Amino acid sequence: MTYETPPSPPRRRRGCTSCMGAAIAVFCMASLGALLITAIALGVYPPKEWQNLVYAPGVAVLDIQGEVFDEQPVLDDLTELLDNDNTRALVVRVDSPGGAIAAVEEIYEAINRTRETGLPVVASMGPTAASGGYLLCLPSDKIFANQGSLTGSVGVLLEYSSAKEMFDKIGIRFDTIASGEFKGEGGIASPLTDRQRAQLQEVVQDYHEQFVEILCKNRKVDPEKLRALADGRLFTGRQALAEGLIDEIGTLNDAVNHAAALAGLESDPRIIRVRPRSVSWLAELSRWSGEASARAMQRATVPKFLMR
Repeated sequence: MTYETPPSPPRRRRGCTSCMGAAIAVFCMASLGALLITAIALGVYPPKEWQNLVYAPGVAVLDIQGEVFDEQPVLDDLTELLDNDNTRALVVRVDSPGGAIAAVEEIYEAINRTRETGLPVVASMGPTAASGGYLLCLPSDKIFANQGSLTGSVGVLLEYSSAKEMFDKIGIRFDTIASGEFKGEGGIASPLTDRQRAQLQEVVQDYHEQFVEILCKNRKVDPEKLRALADGRLFTGRQALAEGLIDEIGTLNDAVNHAAALAGLESDPRIIRVRPRSVSWLAELSRWSGEASARAMQRATVPKFLMR
């Protein structure tokens, strides 16, 4: 028997197919490139939101939240924002009842120096911007607040604890040898004498006078009226506007757009914030618990002057 081998199928011309595929790919890429160039020329692409993520100058937002006992984190954030070459204006967003006087003053001075450089600075109040929190809004070109923001509370207080009666009941006595009558005043185991109380009241009044001087310097309101308002009372945003303590009722977005306008930018500008710092949750928990314990101990044993 004989067998015939079936004929081989005709070979495809791979070279032609590859050339055709390459030509189609080049044509598609060229067409896409032409469309992209046209879209950029017309201002359609990239979308404004994308531009604001990377390219555009914008408005930096400095967040100040909670009680202020350590100024350094806020100062570090401010430095990072100002070092950004795209920062054209600064919005100080405050949600704070104040804190330690020296810490608040450090931040106030840093913001004030920023404004003196010519950079537009606008303040925006969150739910609370009272006492030292209000003071941090003062070195700005304009202050915005929500109608329901709590502000004002212009004043200073001294907190100290006395546990003498408890120590007497459990039989513990503290003896102190001091170099002067006023040394160690306000200690946890010794109540204030009348002379010590009067002397500390003078210190509180001097701190208060410094606060009022800053208020009068920054607000274009009759100083006598401001002094009358600086008795520790709280105001809603709407009341503060009527008294001249703020400039306008508005949101954070309103403040950002106003800062953009002062800087010559379009509305809805790019918002520049501090980059999140990578910190492990365990380290953060340890830091927070340590600070909380130290603060609780300090509150219990050490007299402190507060803008709060």
